[in-house]
Amino acid sequence: MVHLYYWLAASLAVKDPFYAVPGNIDAFAPGDIIKHREPPSRISAYGWTPTHVQKAYQILYRTTDSRKNPTAAVLTALIPPDADYNKVVSLQMAEDSATIDCGPSYTMLLSAQQNPLLISNITQLQLLVAEAALAKNWIVIVPDHEGPKGSFTASKMTGHAILDGIRATLQSNHITGIGSNPKIGLWGYSGGGAATQIAVEMQEHYAPELEIAGAAMGGLSSLRNASGIFSINKGPSAALIPAALLGLASQHPELQKSIDQSLKPEFREYFYTPLHQCLQASTMLFSYQDILGMFRNESIPGLTAELIKAWNEESQDGASKIKAPLYVYQSVVDHLSSIQGIDALVRDYCNQGFNVHYERANSPNLSHVKYGILGVPGAVSWLQDRLDGKEASRGCLYHTDTTSTLDPNMAALYPRNISDALYGIVSSSI
Repeated sequence: MVHLYYWLAASLAVKDPFYAVPGNIDAFAPGDIIKHREPPSRISAYGWTPTHVQKAYQILYRTTDSRKNPTAAVLTALIPPDADYNKVVSLQMAEDSATIDCGPSYTMLLSAQQNPLLISNITQLQLLVAEAALAKNWIVIVPDHEGPKGSFTASKMTGHAILDGIRATLQSNHITGIGSNPKIGLWGYSGGGAATQIAVEMQEHYAPELEIAGAAMGGLSSLRNASGIFSINKGPSAALIPAALLGLASQHPELQKSIDQSLKPEFREYFYTPLHQCLQASTMLFSYQDILGMFRNESIPGLTAELIKAWNEESQDGASKIKAPLYVYQSVVDHLSSIQGIDALVRDYCNQGFNVHYERANSPNLSHVKYGILGVPGAVSWLQDRLDGKEASRGCLYHTDTTSTLDPNMAALYPRNISDALYGIVSSSI
């Protein structure tokens, strides 16, 4: 099975020269546009072309990796009919993978969805989320925030790519028609929520000239530390462990060396499959597996030490003052995070004087995926106020979200088969 996966990956992996980092990357400043094009295949969610995508562009722009080296990333600009060119939302999609082949600029294309290794229900579900923003006539930009190496959990790479994507967007009038001084919102859920959190925490240090009207982030997790990532071992989301380690190792050679030395030989090829496939395929291989058991017992302390060292280097600049108002939305029964940890995060933000609206969803059986769907209307409504210029509440606002059913206005955005599927997801007992 593993050999078959490698054969499929070798024969079908992305080899598109558009994504290549140019040899003269040093000649560009962060956020400079290198080149652009229309997507080579139509954008699709479950075979459906989103109604509110009239035009789309892919933009390759200069950014900076975690080790302060110049590199390049791709963003996709989605333009709705009757677009308001002065309202832009940067939607960070969860990638949770360790290869550029799983960047949303590629996995949102119908051509990629024909590859069983690269098909991504995660991207397609988040395209439905993007449709909710596009229906407001907002322009949506989607950065490949893991960069050209698929650096999942590498915070600096992620934050740089998002903020430089906004800089590139502000230079894109000749391509997208976007105004020179639009209202800008950030939005993300799950891995995209974590990416949004990183960007707002890094903004004052890395891109202080940017003005962010507001940032909505939900489904936050505790996977960016050793105890958090190892806590999902043998569980349904165990595939995130190899993806997180390999993504971080792409920016940290010593961690890569430790992984190589620590793996039991019989698991080496198996463990590295996330370098050639997206999370959906990896989940089929790794769910409920003992990932830690793939390493020699005596090597785990050393591996953990390298992992902690790498994550510490990713956060060594520290969180600066968050200038943008925040909307945080979280289910109390999310299996990927401790609600106590998210409560503590919000308290810390509040104690630092940041402006936070915290929606704490307490409906029973409201899983990570379900709230990712049910929480969309609340996030859109809050973002709409910010993009309309309404000032956010000062200080901290706590609110209990009792939502348990799909908003029919949101369901009406999609064809019957898709809306029925969404109703099925949110009403299921899982």
